[in-house]
Amino acid sequence: MAKPRGREHTSLTETAKLVVRELKKIPNIKMIAPGEIRVYRKGTSGRRHLTATITTAGLQLIITGQSVQHIAVHTTKPQWVIDQLKNAKSLRDFAFKSRERTTDV
Repeated sequence: MAKPRGREHTSLTETAKLVVRELKKIPNIKMIAPGEIRVYRKGTSGRRHLTATITTAGLQLIITGQSVQHIAVHTTKPQWVIDQLKNAKSLRDFAFKSRERTTDV
């Protein structure tokens, strides 16, 4: 199981809890680090979105439901983790997107 950053002091949204529960089942994940929660008061469509950005350390997941939360996932196999999340039964209601992080040098 991946070690949480900061002794689990960061809370998770209800939508993010579903994703983290699935991440804990996946091997080869070194760390799961939840970020701050941002609440937006726009009209919600009722659809949950998960955007995976591949970074040098692994993945950054942007989880959108009633609010937005970023979660950093440190792994050596980011594309495999994305595939495992897409195939998870409990995440069927999510719309998935993935992208590469672009760096301007």
